[in-house]
Amino acid sequence: MVPVEQRGVRPARLLVVALASLGLLARLAPGLMMSPAQAARLPHAAPYLHLARSLAEGKGFVLTERPDDAATGRTYAARRMPAYPLLISAAKTVTGAPTPATLVVQALAGTATMALAAWMAYRLAGRWAAVAAAALLAFDPYQVILAALFTPVTLTGLALTACAAGGVAQVSAVRAGRRAWPWAALGGLALAAAAYLQVWTLALAPVALAAAAVSRHRRRLLAGWAVGAAVVAAALAPWLVRNADRLGVPVLSTDVGRRLWAGTGLRPGAAGLRPAEAEPGAETAAPPDGLDETGEGVFDVKEAAGRIASAPGRWFGRAIHRAGRFWSPAPPEGLEAGPPGPAAGYTSLLPTCLLAAAGVALLRRRGETWWLLLAPAAATAAHLVLAEWAGDRAAVMPPLAALGGSGLATLLGRRGTDDGAREEA
Repeated sequence: MVPVEQRGVRPARLLVVALASLGLLARLAPGLMMSPAQAARLPHAAPYLHLARSLAEGKGFVLTERPDDAATGRTYAARRMPAYPLLISAAKTVTGAPTPATLVVQALAGTATMALAAWMAYRLAGRWAAVAAAALLAFDPYQVILAALFTPVTLTGLALTACAAGGVAQVSAVRAGRRAWPWAALGGLALAAAAYLQVWTLALAPVALAAAAVSRHRRRLLAGWAVGAAVVAAALAPWLVRNADRLGVPVLSTDVGRRLWAGTGLRPGAAGLRPAEAEPGAETAAPPDGLDETGEGVFDVKEAAGRIASAPGRWFGRAIHRAGRFWSPAPPEGLEAGPPGPAAGYTSLLPTCLLAAAGVALLRRRGETWWLLLAPAAATAAHLVLAEWAGDRAAVMPPLAALGGSGLATLLGRRGTDDGAREEA
C-alpha cells in the first residue's frame, strides 16, 4: 500500500477526522438511548420544555409560574431566551418526538465545536496541536453527557467557540496587516447566537473590549470590536422590539434580576421558577402583589443592590464561592448521581486546564493565546455576579482545549510550524 504521506494525506489530519467521528458516536449513543425523563434530569430543563410545548401548541412564548398548572399560574414572556425552546419546539413539530431529534442536533453541535477547537489549535501551534485539542474534547465526560440532556450548554459552547475562532482569525489578520472586520462581524454574529441561548454570554463583550484596549494593536482591534458590537446589537434588536411590545420595556430577559438576587443568598418568590443554584438554606421572599413582569425585575434588581450594599463582604464571599464551584471538579447540580460520575471533573477539567496553563506560558507572546482566554474569563465574571448553573463551564472548555492542545504539542516539540503555526508576534 502507498503510505498516506505519499498520497498527500497527513496522519494528523486523519487523526482529527477519526477523533471527530468517534466523538460524534460518543455523543449520539447516550442521546439516542435517553428517555424523555432521563434527558430532562437537569434542574433548569423544565422551563425550556414548558416553553417548547407552549410554542408547539400555538400558545406563544409564554412561561407560567407553575408549568403544570397553566390555568392558575402567572405568565412570563421573557424569563428565558428563545433559541433553545424554539429548537425543541421545531423538533417536536417536525418529528413528533422532540427528545431524539434535539439530542441529535446537540451531538452534531458538539462535534462541530471539536472541529473549531482543533482549527484554533492548528492556527496557534500546528497540526499536532489540532490532534491534541480534538482528543481533549472527544471523550470529555461532561461534553458527552451534556449533549445528551435538555440543556442549551452544548449549543452555547458551539456559539462561544465560533466567537473565539473569529477572534483568533481577527487577531491574526490584524498582525498580518489584512482586513480583519469580516472576522469581527462573524464573531459578533456568533456572540449574538450565544446570547439568544443564554443571556450571561453577553459578559464576553466588555471583557473583549478591555482586552482590545490593552493590546498592542489596540486601534484596529477596537475598531473590530465596534463592528462586532454593532452586529450583536442588530441581531438582538428583533427580540428587544418584541419584548418592548409585550412588556413595554426593551429588555433581553426579566430573569437577570432574580439571578442577581439569588446570588445574594435570597431566593425570590415564585416557587416554580426559583433559581436552583441559590445556596441551600437561603431566605425566601416574594415581590409585592400587583407588579407586572418588568416591575418584578426592577424590584429584584433594587433589592439585590440593597443587600449587596448592606453586606458587601458577605456578598463577595458568596461570589468567590460561586466562582470556586464553577471551576470545581465536583459534579454540577443534577449530575451528582449517575453518569458521568463524581470523578469526571478530575479526568476532564484538570488535564485540560493544566495543559492550557502550559500553553499560555509557552505561547504567551501570541495575541491569539490571550484571546482564547476571554470566554472563560467572561463566564467566570458572569457567574461571580449571577446565580447561574455551574455546568455552564462546559461551554467555555473548548477554547481551553485549543490552548491545551497547543501547549502539549509545544511541550513535545511537535508544533508542525510548516502548515499550521504562524510566526510569533
